[in-house]
Amino acid sequence: VWIAGQDNWANFIREYQANAHPPLYFPLLRLSFLLGHTQLAYRTVSLIAGTLSIWLLGRTALKAMRSPVFALLAALAYGFSLPAIQMSNEVRTYMLSALFVQISFYCFLDLIAEKQPSSWRPRVIFVVTTTLACLTEYYALIYTGAVLLVAFALPFFYGQNTSRRAAGIVRALLRELVTFVLILALPVWEYLVHFGAQSVAYDHLPIYYYKPDSAESVFDFLLRNFRNELNWFLPWQIPDGTTFYVSLAALALAVALTLFLLLKWRASPNLEAIVIVKLPMTMVCAIMVGALLRAYPFGGYLRQQYVLFPFLVTCPFILVDRLLAAAQGIRIWPRWVSPAIAGVLAIAVAAVSLQAFEALPMTNRLLYTDQIARYNRLFPSAQAVYLDQYNLTTYFMHHHDWKWEFISPVPGNSAVDIYQLSRNGRTITMFRDKDHWNVDLRDPLFYRRMASGMRAQHLSSATVFSLAQPPGKTRTQAQLAAYFARIDELSAAEGLCRQTLELDNYDVYAEFRAGGCSPTQP
Repeated sequence: VWIAGQDNWANFIREYQANAHPPLYFPLLRLSFLLGHTQLAYRTVSLIAGTLSIWLLGRTALKAMRSPVFALLAALAYGFSLPAIQMSNEVRTYMLSALFVQISFYCFLDLIAEKQPSSWRPRVIFVVTTTLACLTEYYALIYTGAVLLVAFALPFFYGQNTSRRAAGIVRALLRELVTFVLILALPVWEYLVHFGAQSVAYDHLPIYYYKPDSAESVFDFLLRNFRNELNWFLPWQIPDGTTFYVSLAALALAVALTLFLLLKWRASPNLEAIVIVKLPMTMVCAIMVGALLRAYPFGGYLRQQYVLFPFLVTCPFILVDRLLAAAQGIRIWPRWVSPAIAGVLAIAVAAVSLQAFEALPMTNRLLYTDQIARYNRLFPSAQAVYLDQYNLTTYFMHHHDWKWEFISPVPGNSAVDIYQLSRNGRTITMFRDKDHWNVDLRDPLFYRRMASGMRAQHLSSATVFSLAQPPGKTRTQAQLAAYFARIDELSAAEGLCRQTLELDNYDVYAEFRAGGCSPTQP
């Protein structure tokens, strides 16, 4: 919301490039401001995308099922699943990108047969939506790579006669080459502008990137994070040890059985079904490689793995659909048994999903409400606030419905931006320190920057709101005394004095004034 709400394009470009996501989601999020500055309004893009994705998953599954009942069951399981509900409620890029991926894949299934559609419409939609998915979230590049491999492999398995085989393969490969050049041109350019050629391993995901110098082997790393991967998607958590190995064997058996039932894949809809089954397997392998190269987290947070989920949730129903179709073909049981099994599955899906949903901890209380309330009690009429990078999010979260206007960088120091907040006749000047995740009041540079900003804005006082991450060890009385003495020395050197300074371990609530003041006792 902070990025989408920037009041000039230069700031918007700078802010989006400073985060880990491509740009498309943010202008759409800004449109949601027309509905108001509320949490529900901000979630509108994800809620709409999540709702449409349920319908689209059912339509896609319909292309791969013998019985339409199991396509409906796949959509039911997806719509009731906790991962889909969570992603649909987050003010993040992932659900919108997943929707574009689903539209893209729906059209891709029309392009996998040897005989291509008479209209260019499916291919054009495939190109456009795949591009949009990549411009919304980078995990769509994993999907794009997987469908690229499928598209380039399929021509070698078509049943062409020998005389036409080579020419047909070349023609199909050229067609796919043009298609994927068109898809990747803009996203690859955007990624290079955003990050350059260097991949980024983020510090908050260390256990999901492989460390060659660690004691953990590659096999152990992949096994540990594969369990984590499964636990994001399954309604029950798989513990480590014997249960995990049994679950792994059962999963391998289910995949092998599904592929066995789809051996005659040239007969529609077996080709569509086998692509749905193999695509998430290909993507998981790609994510594993990304983790080993420290380019993408394997087993990371649900949102980073979510591109797999629409495919994975369909696979069990393909297996059940084919098992029941095979049983009915050899007349093991009467016709009414299959609908009865489908009904039991529907009830089971609803019951398990409801149980998982009710177990989810829920609160409508904003994070750090107590800390913001303490700050407001201490400084009810604050003229200005100085924020580091970590606390910009917290402060903005509690002031998102104010008007935020960019003024300028602090004169002589481009690392600190000046914003003005206004609401109901009150204005607050905000200094945003882009250099520091957590500001340290023992750093002389902090006072130099704050004093420059105060002079530029003609302010007599400024406050500091800085919650520490991580909290750190408790200070001794001697350390506290030295801390306050250092603060008084450094602030005085810049013509400032400490008016108020309260600490909660390493959390800082402070006010500094220009000129003489009578500091309150710490």
